[in-house]
Amino acid sequence: MKVKRSCFFLLFVFIFVIFTSAMKVNAMHTGFKTNELSSEEKDMFISNINVLSIDEEPVKKAITCFDVNSNHLIAVGQNSSDRKTICIYSGEGDFQYGYTFNCSGDFGVEWDEENLNIFFVRSSVIVSVTPKGEVLDAFEVQNTIENNSYVNHFIHATKTEIDNYEYYIRNNMGLLNLFAPSYSQIIVKDSTGAESIIYDVSSMQLTKTIVTISLICVFVIVAVAVVIWQFIKLRRGN
Repeated sequence: MKVKRSCFFLLFVFIFVIFTSAMKVNAMHTGFKTNELSSEEKDMFISNINVLSIDEEPVKKAITCFDVNSNHLIAVGQNSSDRKTICIYSGEGDFQYGYTFNCSGDFGVEWDEENLNIFFVRSSVIVSVTPKGEVLDAFEVQNTIENNSYVNHFIHATKTEIDNYEYYIRNNMGLLNLFAPSYSQIIVKDSTGAESIIYDVSSMQLTKTIVTISLICVFVIVAVAVVIWQFIKLRRGN
């Protein structure tokens, strides 16, 4: 009898270990190849990024990255200061919820069912965040050719297809599109080819681009003028 109980107990422990290990492995699904972080590294990184959930839509800003999940929820990474913002919208463009977090460089987004993976480019770390803003896990992203290809083709993709709908990001400023570092519109196209704009900050993007180009032109003109003036002074001195 004791032997049977011992065997049952050992079997239970074995199943429990396998189950918890599987839960840990499946805590994050990502297209990246990753490495484990130590508990200290993980805790410090999660503390430093300080992810907070938001339930009111902030002012719309230019788009740096996006992704769409199977429920047609759209994650929009917005161009902002060191305190970055990701907003989640429905397929019709209605705000659902969002996050703010600390990030001093570029980032990308990747859906993992209802959770969202945020890839920190400078740190080469990816974290999994629930809709409530809870960080589930964090991993180091390996520096490999495959991962670099995944960044270029998926994380920084400008279009994606879900069911029979195509979602894509673009600018609508003519030749000024060449000077825009981010995007201003999200378009959804259905199976008939009909397009709908569900996110649009074109006016702000146009103004920002014109101001940036103007400042660059002023800087170039001043620099050229200074060089010419110095040249003239040297000629007069001779």
